[in-house]
Amino acid sequence: MLQSELLKIRTTRAWWAYLLFVVILPAVSTAGAIGHESAAGRDAADWQAGLVDNAEIVLIVGVLLGLTALTVEFRHGTITSTFLATPKREAVLASKAAAVTLLALLFSFLALAAVAAVALVWLSLDGVGIHAGSEPLGRAAQALLVTVLGALLGLAIGAVVHGQIAAIVGTLVWLLLGETLAAALLTVVGLEGVTSYLPFRALNAASGSTGENLLRYWAGVTVTVAYIVGIGALGVARTLRQDIA
Repeated sequence: MLQSELLKIRTTRAWWAYLLFVVILPAVSTAGAIGHESAAGRDAADWQAGLVDNAEIVLIVGVLLGLTALTVEFRHGTITSTFLATPKREAVLASKAAAVTLLALLFSFLALAAVAAVALVWLSLDGVGIHAGSEPLGRAAQALLVTVLGALLGLAIGAVVHGQIAAIVGTLVWLLLGETLAAALLTVVGLEGVTSYLPFRALNAASGSTGENLLRYWAGVTVTVAYIVGIGALGVARTLRQDIA
């Protein structure tokens, strides 16, 4: 079942777009960051560790991968044959979760490799010393984890919505506008502390980002996992009851 789910994703046109995105964009972003930094600044260990964060651009790919893993089958009608081949729908959802987890890790590894390739070559040509240590490795681990969390959150949302366009557009609208409006409303009514627990703010905290309105790292991870479990449970319940023609 896992092989089947991986094959379904690999044989879509979106697969190649994903691969190009996760390699080219982090590489370009890293090159831009190095190009805009002074020669003295490039030698700082903290600044070099911060280059790893350019790989987190791939998070949006992880979310889209999760959103489309199930909804694409409802859109094209292949969900019928999928459930006929595997009547246990929970097993289908579990295999999709495993598939998006593996591919999210792959995408994140590719993004990190692109960042490392650009940074190591450019800094070496500049004669700048490379500062290896625990901080870059820690940030890389955070990038891997948050991409997986984003993919699973996307899959959970897709399991609830089922409509591909509705899932993608609704998620993007919530991310770009809805959460900002919700945070403003909560602040007006004196519940500004709740804004940190909104889903994509929690996911942002799980990426290692810090800020006044963000949770601490592990709190962000925990809240994100709670959203995945909660929304995923609703998605499983709906998918089990869904009438498939």
